[in-house]
Amino acid sequence: MKEISQIRLENARKLAEQVGGTGAFAARIDRESTQASRFMGKKPTKNIGDRLARHIEESFSKPRGWLDSQHIKESVDEIVFHETELVDGEAPLNPDEVELPCFREVEFAAGDGQTQVIENHGASMRFSLARLSRAGVQPGQAACATLSGTSMEPTIASGSPIGIDKSTTHIIDGKIYALDHGGMFRVKRLYKLPMNRIRIVSDNADEYPEEVCMLGHHDSPRIIGRVFWWEVFD
Repeated sequence: MKEISQIRLENARKLAEQVGGTGAFAARIDRESTQASRFMGKKPTKNIGDRLARHIEESFSKPRGWLDSQHIKESVDEIVFHETELVDGEAPLNPDEVELPCFREVEFAAGDGQTQVIENHGASMRFSLARLSRAGVQPGQAACATLSGTSMEPTIASGSPIGIDKSTTHIIDGKIYALDHGGMFRVKRLYKLPMNRIRIVSDNADEYPEEVCMLGHHDSPRIIGRVFWWEVFD
């Protein structure tokens, strides 16, 4: 039987693979890459202790003790991957799929043109559980939306569906986030600045200038979650 230190190391490395490497893993757990390399690099110099193990589990929305357990590796040959698709009606889900709610803008009942961003449970999008697992996203924390506008072109085209991880609301510099900005649904790259400020950046910078705002201010956006997937249309 493997020692707990080895099990934790293997599970931490699996999580790092799912999010794109040690750097992304370190950012997810609010550590520097050099710190993460000490306990999960090619030649780790320290073990993952109990306190850090619980912190990693919490950061990845894993149940307590997940890092301490061996997980059976699914054979790729046994997994049937299905393409993402918008779902209308009551089409049955396949065993390896989950149906995710979609965010959208709706107008307040008063009819004065003000909007709010809500999860619309009438429309949904289905994802394979394997795809969510590879991205390190828990199904209960995932949602979808459709991007409107050209602010994120050429990376994300107008009309593209996107996947949102609602559990990741802390800012990882340069990552793309879904925002509720005064009732408007927006998708932007975020960067941290001193004095609790953030940069809000569009990939189409020629048409959409960079913005700076103060976190927590009533005029600032609310971070819905990190965009972990989008579909590209040509």
